Order: sequence, then structure tokens, then C-alpha cells
Amino acid sequence: MPDSPVSVARPMSTAPAEPAEAPPRRWLAGYRDLLAVPGFGRLAVVGLASKLPAGMVALSLLLLVGHDHAYGTAGLAVSGAAAGQALTGPLRGRLVDRCSPRRILLGFLAAHLVAVTALVTAVRGHASVAAVLTLAVALGVTMPPAAVMMRSVWHGATGPRTAGTAMALDSAIMGTALITGPLLASWLSLSVSPEAPFVAVALLTTVAVALLVGVVGPSGAVPRQAGAGHWLGPLTSAPLRRLLAVDALFVASVTGIDVLLPAYAREYDAVAYTGLCLGALSIGSVLGGLALGALPSGRFGGPGIGALLGVFAAGAGGLAVACRISPTAVLLACPFAGLAIGSAFGALRALGGDLAPQGRVTETMSWLSSIDLAGGAAGAALFAGLAGAQGSRSALLLVPAVLVPAALLGRKVRPDAARSGATPRPPRAPRRAR
Repeated sequence: MPDSPVSVARPMSTAPAEPAEAPPRRWLAGYRDLLAVPGFGRLAVVGLASKLPAGMVALSLLLLVGHDHAYGTAGLAVSGAAAGQALTGPLRGRLVDRCSPRRILLGFLAAHLVAVTALVTAVRGHASVAAVLTLAVALGVTMPPAAVMMRSVWHGATGPRTAGTAMALDSAIMGTALITGPLLASWLSLSVSPEAPFVAVALLTTVAVALLVGVVGPSGAVPRQAGAGHWLGPLTSAPLRRLLAVDALFVASVTGIDVLLPAYAREYDAVAYTGLCLGALSIGSVLGGLALGALPSGRFGGPGIGALLGVFAAGAGGLAVACRISPTAVLLACPFAGLAIGSAFGALRALGGDLAPQGRVTETMSWLSSIDLAGGAAGAALFAGLAGAQGSRSALLLVPAVLVPAALLGRKVRPDAARSGATPRPPRAPRRAR
């Protein structure tokens, strides 16, 4: 059957109805059900296109500004773009939920292309540092919410038994983009020109928006549940606020490991291991996310995120022990330490979709993305400071200390505690007699 547009703001699933009393599911059943979702191939392509620019933009901006300005200025530009994106992300998500998604996407794309052109022109024209930093902030503020919107599309296109698998796949795609994006950006910068990565980011963003415009549903907002008009939006939900706190601690820990592994390699004359360790960590994350999506349950719950963060804490502890042995031991431990990263990321998004009030899914996903950026910045500052003061090996011992309270708090976040309007969890089917 032909692919049909999916409404990004539709509160009810567009997937085929799933029986409440479904038989127990087998391995890979989640992916089989996901493949049966109308338009799955198109959605997967749009998902990949929406993630790749996000994997390239930070390094592209660093290389562009760093070519004609001090490296410290380039770092400030990256931070300014991230801050602009984080601070305005929930507002952009709210606009998508309230207005026509197509108009919002195309409007932000037009503003973003103007910001990209102005920034490249300013850098090449040796403009002042203040002008470059201002335009970098504008770059983040105008970023089209394509990746966040794609998670809302998945949420609307899947049912309760496939939502978790869809978020696991989305997480794996994002992990892949974070591996391939920097590689593509660095290759373009070295082989073509410092502006080439930014041209590629602009083109990829345009393609992603064009594809996403083709899958979002009719224009106009959907009705929101009673009381959803509060200026805090989805933040009025206590379970969702707890979920955001869990997400902040989780992302701070992930960023801490990303910061501490290069610091460890420098301290112990193993710089050649830096890229290998980070790559192994990312590969473990992607494989772990895909594996969790294949579980028979096909669904993430509150206790699930607590368990996943507990596994991540154990992996981080094993990584800290490996640092006491040798760089080779660290390299071997990295894939296992990363196994729960992609899984936890997907579980947090699936749970966020469950907790989102009716008509607030995109805004809720935007809050999670903004918390990702804030938690990452806090984690980088905290663990870089600890590495400088106490050494990377001692700092790595504190990563599990951040994850343990996140795991305990995560066990208290349950979809059933959300206000009405969240996606209901189907009753568990009785086990077959053996």
C-alpha cells in the first residue's frame, strides 16, 4: 500500500490496533511489527536524514571558526550554538504542537539558511569575535526541529507494542550519525575547504526538512487536555520532571566518559587509543540499543530505565577498574561500558512519549533534547575539572556515583503515573502453560 503522511501532533497512534490480550512476543517481534507500520521505509530514511546534520554541526562549526580565529573563539562559538538551541528548543516544540508543523519547519529552515550564510560570510570576512559569536547563537536558535519532530512522528506512527522498538531504532540511528557525522565533517574540511562541511550541513538539513514535510500530517493544532494550557506546558507533570532529572544525570555521565577517556590517554601516553576507545564506546551503544529493541517485551517502562542505568553504572565501574590496568584493558572494556547507553537513551524517549500530555509530544521531546545539551555541558565541565584536579582515573570512579541516584530515581518514573493523555500501557497477557 502507498505510504501515507503521519501527523506529528496526532495524540492517537496511526498504527494498526494492537489487541490488549496479545500472545507473548518472541525475539525480534518488535522489529517485525515495526516493519509492518505503514510507510516504515520512508520514516526510516527521514529519520536518518534528520540525524546526520546534528552529528556534523559541532565539528563543522569548530573547524570553520577555528580556521580564521583563535581556537578558544571556536569553542565559544560551538557553546553559543548549543546554548541557543537548548534554550529555544522547548519553544520550537511548542510551536510545532500548536501550529502547522509544515509552516514551522519551513520557516525555521529559511531562517537557518540565512544564519548559515551570514556566519560563513562573517568568518571569511574576518568579522569581529562578537559578530561571529552572535551569529553562532543565531545558528542554534534557528535550527529546524527535524530530529525532535521525527521522534514525535515515530510516537504517532507506532502503537504501544512498537513504540519502544521505534525509539531504540531512533537511538541507534542517532548513535550512527554521531560516529559518521564528525568523520564526514573532518574529511570535507581537510579535503575540500573549511566551508565545505557547513555547506554539507545546510544541504542535509534542507533535505531532512523536505522529507519530513512530506510525512507530517494535516496542518493545525490538536486539542489538548484540560489544564494543558499552563505556561509550563508538560513541566506541570511531576513524573515528567523526574524523568528530565534522570536524563540530565544520565547525559552528564555519558559526557563525562567522553571527556575522561581522552584525558586518560594523554596522561598515560596512549593518545593513539583515544579515537579507538570512543569509537568502541559508540559501537557498543548502537549495538546495545538495537539489541534492546529486539527484546520480546518491545516496551520500556519505569523500572526498565532504572535497570538500564544500573547496567550502565556497572559498565562505568568496570571501565574505571580497567583504567587501573592498562590502555588495552580500557579499549576492551569500552564496548561493554557503552552497551546500555543507546538502550537508556531510547528508553528515556519512549517513556517521555508515554508521559507527554495530549498535544504536547513534540514539546516534551524538545525538553528532553534541551536537557541533553544542558546535562552534557554540566558533565563536561564537572568531569574535566575533576580530571584536572584529581586525575582521570579518580574522576572515572565518580561516574557510577552520578548514575546510581539516576537509576534509583528512574525506578520511580512510571507511565501509569502520568496524567490522562499519555499513551496507555496494554494489560500484560497471561503466560502460556508449559
